[in-house]
Amino acid sequence: MDGLFSRPHRARTTAVAGTFVLVAFAGLALGTAMPVAVQELGGLSLYALAFGGFLAASVIGTVVGGGHADRHGPGPALFAGLCCFAAGTLLAGTAGAMPPFLLGRCVQGLGGGAVTVALYVVVGRAYPAPLRPRMFSLITACWILPSMLGPPVAGAVTERLSWRWVFHAIAVLSVVAIVVLVRPLRKVGPPGTTDDDTTGQSGQAAQSGQSGQSGQVRAAVTVAVGAGLIGYAGSARGWQALPLAALGLTLLAVSVRTLLPPGTLRARRGLPSLVLLRGVAAAAYFTVESFIPLMLVNERDLSPTAAGMSLTGAALSWAGAAWLQGRPRLPLTRERVVLIGALVHFCAAVLTIAGVLRALPAVTAAVGLVVAGFGMGLLLPGVGVLTLDRSAPDRQGANSAALQLADNLCSVLLVGACGAAFNAAHTRAGHDAGAFALVFAVAATVAGGACLLAGRVTAVTTSDPRAEEKEHAPL
Repeated sequence: MDGLFSRPHRARTTAVAGTFVLVAFAGLALGTAMPVAVQELGGLSLYALAFGGFLAASVIGTVVGGGHADRHGPGPALFAGLCCFAAGTLLAGTAGAMPPFLLGRCVQGLGGGAVTVALYVVVGRAYPAPLRPRMFSLITACWILPSMLGPPVAGAVTERLSWRWVFHAIAVLSVVAIVVLVRPLRKVGPPGTTDDDTTGQSGQAAQSGQSGQSGQVRAAVTVAVGAGLIGYAGSARGWQALPLAALGLTLLAVSVRTLLPPGTLRARRGLPSLVLLRGVAAAAYFTVESFIPLMLVNERDLSPTAAGMSLTGAALSWAGAAWLQGRPRLPLTRERVVLIGALVHFCAAVLTIAGVLRALPAVTAAVGLVVAGFGMGLLLPGVGVLTLDRSAPDRQGANSAALQLADNLCSVLLVGACGAAFNAAHTRAGHDAGAFALVFAVAATVAGGACLLAGRVTAVTTSDPRAEEKEHAPL
């Protein structure tokens, strides 16, 4: 069997890896600069919304990109996504107030959602099943160098120059990726085409797909607006937050079911539980990852560079765990690896609560994040492999989009809820240990729910290439 860097796969593997290096560097660098950016712009109360707006907009990018990749191949979706990401990063970096900064983060999210789902489709469509676990390991390994360079470099630039230069640098790197990395992936066509034939489906199938896609896009916009309202309600103070949250929940309730596999919200065994597990686990981790740098800077008086090193450690442990789960002779089933990852993640989330106490060293919270990264390195690649293995070729984009949608939506909801809890417990005196402990306790509770879901992903056998269609059958 050909390897990832053998002649048939070399150009694509390099392009996918290079794009994920950019995604990793951007996430770690911007996360390091974010506490300083929101404080300089006078938007500390909107800190959670700076992340939530990105994730809410990602819902639209994910659905549009996944549907387009199923019909036309992942290349165009990747190109458009990188263009949006670069434009949003530039807008946020030049913002003089929080509203344009938040708008830039939303445009970033729109592009980021399309980029990620397009790359998932490349993995599912251009690589045989035995290579997919190794490809997910390589994707996670792409975080190693950015995790070592991103936080310290971004922290140093933020301290000595400005947080704006971090955003400008990411925008420039995004343009480089558009020029260099997209071309090798243009030959990955829709199902039923070869590398040299990307003309796509028949006219009738394409027309049907476009009709279904338009409904999906409308639902995605509704969900994104609802998630955005919930995120804003989490940052607002006073009674006006309640009607905003109620309206947001209503919009989610009427639209989200059409974007997820049937049975997802009921945690039905098999693919629906895989999708929900991805969302719940990612939400717990992303919440902890978002608030730990802020806690270390505001509560423990660490520099942005020192606080950002917690992200470095987490990314390295994540990469190590992903490499471990990708070994070809792993003695455990993929489902068992996912369960172990969920349990490790939960224990680490509990540790971050203790890290808030001033009686313990500040490194305690950072260690909790590092251990959580190891758990996620076992869990998320396994969920991705199982989902692609259980998806028909013409559903890989849609199911990858469902994974990303669950990831983004659950993260928006949890970050918004934790933002509201943090603002409610926040004190003007600058001592917010209780507020941070509350946030991490909520995240740990959600991580415990992921452990329960991890036991519900084993119902569908992966030996049937049409197993995913069976999971979509009505109850």
